Amino acid sequence: MQAALDAMRGTFGDVAPAVARDADPDVDVIELVDRGERHAALSRLMQRYGEAIYRYCGAALRDAALADDVQQQVFLGAFRDLPRYAGRGTVRTWLFAIARYRVLDAVRRRRRGEARIAQAQAAAEPPALPPSPADSLDDLRLRAALVASLGELTEPSRTAVVLRYQQGFSFDEMAAICRERPATLRARVSRALPVIRASIEARMKPPVRASASADRGA
Repeated sequence: MQAALDAMRGTFGDVAPAVARDADPDVDVIELVDRGERHAALSRLMQRYGEAIYRYCGAALRDAALADDVQQQVFLGAFRDLPRYAGRGTVRTWLFAIARYRVLDAVRRRRRGEARIAQAQAAAEPPALPPSPADSLDDLRLRAALVASLGELTEPSRTAVVLRYQQGFSFDEMAAICRERPATLRARVSRALPVIRASIEARMKPPVRASASADRGA
């Protein structure tokens, strides 16, 4: 199990530390909004969370172009709603809650698309981050196996795993984002991890080689 968790962290990047609710690190953004400087507040949010929101959308949607579109929608929505941000939870949690609903909207729109497009999307390989030159072949295979294994999960399970291990949210923060109980999300992640591990192990098995006798036609 630990190997699978390490693979998730390696693929998704560093896990962000949990944020204390009484010490929001984005208080400067709130102060900008209070002064009516919404454009400056949005620019700061995009600098801090633009990449993280994109990676979350990419993992949830498995479509790079759609993830880029949804990321833009997230920050447009944040710009519109910043003056109404009520301080319930951290700014980061609020921002990912917007992303969560935008992703769900995108999934529903995609499902309503033409059957031909939907089938083509289902047959497409999930997008992967470009490997660095230092990555070994086994590392690349492991990363590809992880992405493919995540794609086999249901949307609620995939979202829970991504929020937990890609973005480093606590279960309480995830509950605020998903509007579900922390215990429900904890159970969902616990059930998903063995499935991911089994899928990765199956994908990482070396191909079966024909025996020497079979090669000789015996």
